[in-house]
Amino acid sequence: MPGQDQERMRACYIDRYGGPGQLRLGQRPRPQPGDGEALVRVAAVGLNPVDYKTRDGKVRILLPYPMPQILGNELCGEIMALGRNAAGFSVGQRVCTRVAKLSAGAFAEYAAVPTSMLAAVPDSVSDVDAAALPLAGLTAWQCLTEVLQLQPGQRVLIHAGAGGVGHIAVQLAHQMGAVVATTASPARFDFLRSLGASELVDYRQQRFEDCIAPVDAVLDTQGGDILLRSIAHTRRGGRVVTIGGLPTPEIADEFAKPFWVRWLFAWISRRERALARSREVTFRYWFMRPDGTQLAELISRVAAGQLNLRTQVFEGFDRFPEVFAALESGRTVGKLVVRLPRIG
Repeated sequence: MPGQDQERMRACYIDRYGGPGQLRLGQRPRPQPGDGEALVRVAAVGLNPVDYKTRDGKVRILLPYPMPQILGNELCGEIMALGRNAAGFSVGQRVCTRVAKLSAGAFAEYAAVPTSMLAAVPDSVSDVDAAALPLAGLTAWQCLTEVLQLQPGQRVLIHAGAGGVGHIAVQLAHQMGAVVATTASPARFDFLRSLGASELVDYRQQRFEDCIAPVDAVLDTQGGDILLRSIAHTRRGGRVVTIGGLPTPEIADEFAKPFWVRWLFAWISRRERALARSREVTFRYWFMRPDGTQLAELISRVAAGQLNLRTQVFEGFDRFPEVFAALESGRTVGKLVVRLPRIG
């Protein structure tokens, strides 16, 4: 059989789509770095909602992974080998990354990653923080700068400000000079004020429309009715981006999908897009892209103490089922990180 002599490694993977029972912990072939790639020995990984959505098969129309598939989208580790034409990094260097969308594979002892998606990790930044940053950090950065085009003095509403993306977005928006409103439970209010939020809404007891004036921009992490109400509460000419709602047609184009996928996304997001048009609000779904240059900027802010990450750390491969369950509960604060045993 091809690959029968390939070295093995421990990994968290699925061999079919489904619920929590489909999660597997076991041996998988160890990757080799291809052209322009680095082989990274993984020290820690971050978890995100896209991980359980991938396990469930909810993103397979965009990312149809071959089975079995190692899960995971972000990591920190050490470069062990470089493939041909892999420039800008060296063996032994600590790096972090949001791995390539079409390969995933972060939840393993080793991962092969294009060097264009890597960022060097300074000694002052821990493995845990470096693993927690890439996906949530890039999502927040791209939503605020590229989609919302946030300007100083504008008012932005960030839903679920204590969450993985939210607590980073609150800090970045504050640093951009925006007035930040956010939704959370009262137990998180002091934490969010310390990050730069100035208007706080108890999502369990209050409607944000009743507590804050209309805003210039919204970063939505919830979708559904929250998204519709957010569009309606945005000033004319404002902008709304969702990472929790349903995909808009642009996503099909960005993933080079056939026309029928674009039509499907247009249909399922029709209410939100129609409301946005009637309000003269720019609206779209955002699926972040890996970007080593942007990630390096974010890492530099962590190293300088300008960006603080809230993490909950779990030790070892055996904790993955527990961490997935915690993530799916929707009641976590900050990012969940699994630190892997050191090997070699």
